[in-house]
Amino acid sequence: MKTIVGSYRFLRVLFYALVVLIVAYTSFPRADRKTKGKMLQYYPRRVLELAGVKCSFTGNVPESIHQYGLSEEAPGVMLVSNHVSWLDIFSLDSQAPSRFIAKAEIAKWPIFGLIAQAIGTLFINRSSKRAILKINDDISGALAQKETVMVFAEGTTTFGNELLPIRTNFLQPACEIGATVQPVILCYTSKGVPSKQAAFSGDVSLFGSLWNVVTMEDAAVTVHFLEPIKDTANLSRHQVGELCQERMQLKLKELWGENYVAHDPNADSALAKVISKG
Repeated sequence: MKTIVGSYRFLRVLFYALVVLIVAYTSFPRADRKTKGKMLQYYPRRVLELAGVKCSFTGNVPESIHQYGLSEEAPGVMLVSNHVSWLDIFSLDSQAPSRFIAKAEIAKWPIFGLIAQAIGTLFINRSSKRAILKINDDISGALAQKETVMVFAEGTTTFGNELLPIRTNFLQPACEIGATVQPVILCYTSKGVPSKQAAFSGDVSLFGSLWNVVTMEDAAVTVHFLEPIKDTANLSRHQVGELCQERMQLKLKELWGENYVAHDPNADSALAKVISKG
């Protein structure tokens, strides 16, 4: 039964992803900003539903950001999230439609990479200082236009029960224009218990990860919006990064309990393990 249900969900997600891809290259570019925000929220919700994943949020997020991804006044808000899965973008967009900062490799993903390109994802080659300067200009421009910008500041994915050191380069534009920075934690659960099964980490392939997701039992994801940092104009990017790190680690400890992993910077090789099924 699990295989039958998983296969059904797998095919539904792939078919619907093709529909989203068509919409992203036809209707989306012609829509106004609020309509784009609604589309960025609606289609990811449908992808999650078809994959059998329930999505909800906790914490405070302005209604205009929740509905459209736009602040009432400039500048917009920068959200800083942990990074677990290819599902993260869908999960976050369903609750706060955003412009994402993503590593360049994502643009090469089958179907999902093309969708990411079409909806305005800002891709970055992290090894290039010139590229980082360019992307920071793009971030400043988006924030100045009241847009919500989402950053996966760890730089890679984990199994969800730890937080890698936050890279602060992309926080600089927010500090320069005094934009609010709000840390976010994503937590995927199976039967109400935090689970690693949704993670896109280690040696698992994209479609292998999709299969892991669609075969989860009672799958759900909660987007936890944590206490925002509003006085960024008076802080350095490193100080903002430290505050994000502290608040995000505290939430992960609360959610995962004894299964929380305090990150050891010398143990990155642990992420090379094949994804756990638990």
